[in-house]
Amino acid sequence: TRKGAVIPVLANVGCQEDTRAAVENGADGVGLYRIEQAYFGRLKPPGAEELLEEMNRTLEPAKGKSVCVRLLDIGADKPLPFLKFMAESNPSLGRRGVRLLREYPELLNTQLRTILKLSEEFDIRILVPMVTLPDDMGMVRGRLEKIASEMEVTSLPELGAMIETPAAALSAGELAAHSDFLSFGTNDLTQYTFAADRENAAVECYFDDTAEAIFKLMRITRDDVPGMPLSLCGELAGHPEHTARLLECGIETFSVAPPLIPGVKEAIRNV
Repeated sequence: TRKGAVIPVLANVGCQEDTRAAVENGADGVGLYRIEQAYFGRLKPPGAEELLEEMNRTLEPAKGKSVCVRLLDIGADKPLPFLKFMAESNPSLGRRGVRLLREYPELLNTQLRTILKLSEEFDIRILVPMVTLPDDMGMVRGRLEKIASEMEVTSLPELGAMIETPAAALSAGELAAHSDFLSFGTNDLTQYTFAADRENAAVECYFDDTAEAIFKLMRITRDDVPGMPLSLCGELAGHPEHTARLLECGIETFSVAPPLIPGVKEAIRNV
């Protein structure tokens, strides 16, 4: 516990096997559901009903627990056959996450409709990937409210911004106007802070998600938005030796790979 509150440990999942393993390992819910698996290898995107069926199947073992769905996080480095990507010399700095959803609004609309339908059966939250500008969140918030009105949904899922860029961390105050919570994705936050591709072994020595710069960005975010719920879903969340330091940065929810859940829970108990 911290300040008298329980610190939930959730799971990062992408398929039903992940979700089942998470529940077996004592997860308090799903902190990051990657929906990319429903899109990869397809010649056309799934419709709302097909996507709903896939999401229900994946999340069924976690029914009754909280679930955070990340919107489709793909880009030129993870192409989909049904989208016409322009070649990008540096995909990591190109159209990823919400940037791509802004360009293909029907993809976003289908996901939001499906998630709103899913919220009838699950305790759902929505996470927006690769946020850089406050307007990224403003656009998604506006679209969510419009679609919810069309569907006559009165209780909207909480909407959160992924903090994966230094710009997002330094703009937390502005993002808060459109966000119910913020979630640090420390893998990409480290990549963009140190300008070091996490897949490039040649710059591996520069990629350090435990560096003081990363913790400083988290503390800056915490101080800029007091009272805003903060979560962490990057690999850093799964390192128990840093749990105490993360709690000091205001992290209230950890989301990790299913096998790591018991170790992180034990680390929290020992702080």
